[in-house]
Amino acid sequence: MISTNQQRTDQYLKIFNRERVIKSLIKNESPVIFDVGANTGETLKEFKDWWPNSQVHCFEPQQECWKDLENKVIDNNYQDVVINKYAVGEEEKDADFYSHDITSGQSGLHKINSKSSDSINLSKLTTPESLKAYKKSINHKRVVKVNTLKDYISTNNIENVDLLKIDTQGYEPEVLSGFKENLSKVDVVITELMFYDFYERSLSFSDIENFLLPAGFHLFDISHISKNPLNGRTDWVDVIYINNRVKSRF
Repeated sequence: MISTNQQRTDQYLKIFNRERVIKSLIKNESPVIFDVGANTGETLKEFKDWWPNSQVHCFEPQQECWKDLENKVIDNNYQDVVINKYAVGEEEKDADFYSHDITSGQSGLHKINSKSSDSINLSKLTTPESLKAYKKSINHKRVVKVNTLKDYISTNNIENVDLLKIDTQGYEPEVLSGFKENLSKVDVVITELMFYDFYERSLSFSDIENFLLPAGFHLFDISHISKNPLNGRTDWVDVIYINNRVKSRF
């Protein structure tokens, strides 16, 4: 009998890590994976390390990331990887996309909030000149193509998605909306939820659960919590949802 929360956590850490948790949810040795917001391919490498026979569909609209993605496939001799050079959302359209000098990992379809009270960058800007320079380094606008995953699934005759990973800097609800009725074909969803005001849009659990719960999902795990050292708040979390129809696996 484990009597305290600390004892339960200690026991958990002896048994589980990120890989073991996710692999415990996906029994298929050749899973179909959607990597939405693939960036330069770090999660692609992670997935291929875990499941060498997986079929991974990457979605990444940033041109500066494509070469790195392609090189990971070539250098590691990955098979069954598709690189889709566009964003995904709730409808097919052209959309404004914002990149930043900070890192490609923070780019997305929402602007960085230049008046953020949670941003570590802004806390260091003590002169008008430094603030002006910071604003010039962010929110470089371009136009990218957006397609829906409903159309993608239909076009490619995909019957089931074992794992959907979404990291789109606040655009996660639109990605889920774009599945329409096909969201029920997904087994496991891993997504980021950003609560802080670093971007001009923040999210709450209800923003994604409005799509996930009706499609038959429930929250399985909050797998990562990012804390802000400036004000003590939670900036973002990584969450895992599983489809109720796969509960029989556990």
